[in-house]
This record gives sequence, C-alpha cells and structure tokens, in this order.
Amino acid sequence: MTSANLPAPPKAKSAAAISDDRAGREWKAFYTFARTVVRLVRPLIARMRVVGAENVPTSGPVVLAINHIAWIDIPLASLAVPRVTHYMAKIELFNQPVLGGIVRWLGAFPVRRGEGDRESLRVAERLLAQGKILSIFPEGHRSGGHLIAAHPGTSLIALRTGAPVVPVAISGTEHVFKHFRFGPWAPRVTVSYGKPFILESSGPRRTRDDLARNTDAIMYHIAELLPPEYRGAYALPAAGETTA
Repeated sequence: MTSANLPAPPKAKSAAAISDDRAGREWKAFYTFARTVVRLVRPLIARMRVVGAENVPTSGPVVLAINHIAWIDIPLASLAVPRVTHYMAKIELFNQPVLGGIVRWLGAFPVRRGEGDRESLRVAERLLAQGKILSIFPEGHRSGGHLIAAHPGTSLIALRTGAPVVPVAISGTEHVFKHFRFGPWAPRVTVSYGKPFILESSGPRRTRDDLARNTDAIMYHIAELLPPEYRGAYALPAAGETTA
C-alpha cells in the first residue's frame, strides 16, 4: 500500500475537547463501592430522614438543585437517589492529588467559580442530553445554614436544556461531626425532594431577567422545603404577598 492509499490520520482533539469528553464519566465500580460505604457509615454520623425521594424521575435528564450547608451534603443528597448523580464541583478539588482522582471517579466535573466557564456548561449539557442527573448547588458554595443569594448558572443550564428541575432541601448537616455525637445521639438530618418543574423563558431568547426570575423560582422552591430558620435570603412572603 502506497502512502497515497493510506487513510488520513484522525484529527487531533484540542485539550479542551479531550477534557470535555472525559469529564463526568464515573467509574461505576468505584461509585457503587462509595455508595455502599456511605450507607454503612451514615447511621453512625446522622439520623437521616428522607422526604419525597419518589419525586426524582427514574429516567431522563434531571437537574437536582440543592442548598449547600456542609460538605457532607454531597453524599447525603445522592444517597436516596438510585441513579448516578453527577456533580459540578469547584476546580480546586480536582487539583488535589488524591481527592482529585476520587471526585473524577464519582462522575463529578470541574467548574471555575466566578467565571463564565464554557467548558463546564458544555459538559453539563452533554450529560443532560444523555439523560443523566446533574446535581448543582445554586448558591455556589457552602452557606453554613441560611440560604444565600444564588448564581444564575443553574437556571441557565435548565433553560438551555429544557431539563426538569427537582429542588432538594437539606437541613441539619451543620451539626454533623460536631460535639462527637454518633449513633443514637447523632444529629438529625432531613433531605427533602420537591416535585420536578420546568423553567420558562419570556421569549425565544433568554434574558438576564429570565435568568434572575428563574433563579429566584428555584431557590423559593428549595425554601418551601426547608424549616423557616434556614430560608435566609429566600424567606417566604407573608400571606397575600408574592415573591415576584
């Protein structure tokens, strides 16, 4: 075979494209192992109550919008969901030697907080197009207990993909690992899953007002599932008032 008959070599992918292809791909055996470990350890560190887990669709794309109090929210919010949940996590975690590998094996992918991270947006849209679950903390970082102002990224992704949003409210995790209370004396943690809903745009083009309005809608759905003392910036209006 002459060189003229040789097939053309495949086009090289850019580093960003390679990263995009690999991001969010969990190692299934490790994910199953990690879930088993969490199930065994959880009764020792938290008395957990789950409400509304049946509201999470059993198939198709889903955005889980979760309030964020402590790092333990991540495994606990996923424990009652029988499907793999893919987290958008801060890029700093992926730069750590051991932890970086663990979060990758669990199907998480990095996001540069405070920036317009187009690559993380592409990964999020790809996962949802594949019918998977995407878990996002709209607040962007841990709040410590009270809801804080959310970023528009969650609403942008949900609007661009049309994926239903399931609000997830966690309370009590701020007490986990404090005062060495374990087993029967462990703190109570509640994880509540609301009914899925679809975000709506005011027109064919998404505006900043659309993002702001839908971001508030997501957060108020989460607030409705939380005890009043956790609602913070999204305290529900008094009777007769509106959130608009």
